[in-house]
Amino acid sequence: MIPELAFFAYRLFGRRLRGWQFKGLDERLRRAGLLMPGEVYFSFVLLICLVVFFGGWLNGFVAFFGLTRSPTFSALLSLPVGVLAAVVCLAFLYFYPSVRAGKRRREIEANLPYAVSMLSILSAAGVPVDRAFGLLAMLERSGQIGLAGEAMVINRDLLLLGGDLISVIKEASERKVSPHLSSLLQGMVSTIQSGGGLTTYLQEEWRSLMRLHRSLMKELLDFMTIVAEIFMAVMVAFPLILIVMLIIMASIGGAVGAAAPESIVPLVVYGLVPAAGIFLLILVDLVTPRVM
Repeated sequence: MIPELAFFAYRLFGRRLRGWQFKGLDERLRRAGLLMPGEVYFSFVLLICLVVFFGGWLNGFVAFFGLTRSPTFSALLSLPVGVLAAVVCLAFLYFYPSVRAGKRRREIEANLPYAVSMLSILSAAGVPVDRAFGLLAMLERSGQIGLAGEAMVINRDLLLLGGDLISVIKEASERKVSPHLSSLLQGMVSTIQSGGGLTTYLQEEWRSLMRLHRSLMKELLDFMTIVAEIFMAVMVAFPLILIVMLIIMASIGGAVGAAAPESIVPLVVYGLVPAAGIFLLILVDLVTPRVM
């Protein structure tokens, strides 16, 4: 659905975008696995932002018209609502390829040692490299190994597009989805071209990646310990202390600025605590590797 809508948007805005440079956007889209040119994605962003603008303006118009009963005044007041909605949508769609690329990179780096181990085993058994990537793609398709679709893309380029092994691996390394994967693929190309021992190279790479993986897991464990302490302080101790203070202030007739202390308690319970919990969940989700 989204690719069809993106190319429809390109038919609407494509002529106006001729001559624009989308080199950086093209690179982010390749890393994110979004198989469309930069001008097509930018056209899609423009179309969605226009739809969101008119949707926000219409909703704001209905809300303000119900309050003021003035069409002109409601239309003017609704313009900032539409602009704000479009700006939020633009920011989300602008950063989405980078966020998606980061997610794919973490997934690849978390599962790369296991994929390299399988490649080294297949190489030691005498399986050709193209056939090994085919088996890796089959395991990735079934969800047993997660490389963010890179093995399936390599296998597709080899089988369906008829590319030669060296060119396909070079192209995969140039996508730079993960620096570790790019380094591995470049080393495979150099080893194959020089006639070296591919099995030995893959085994050495596996040992190196496992050492790196263990160090990253140790750092992640240390970070999770800090997050747990922050959770106890922000989600448990601080709300309880704050609520007790507000209750004491309310009992002695105190005030927080112009607000009564008892009116701040619902904000703490239904606003501050859920917001802090959501922030911590997003933080943990961003740093946790995806292991299949």
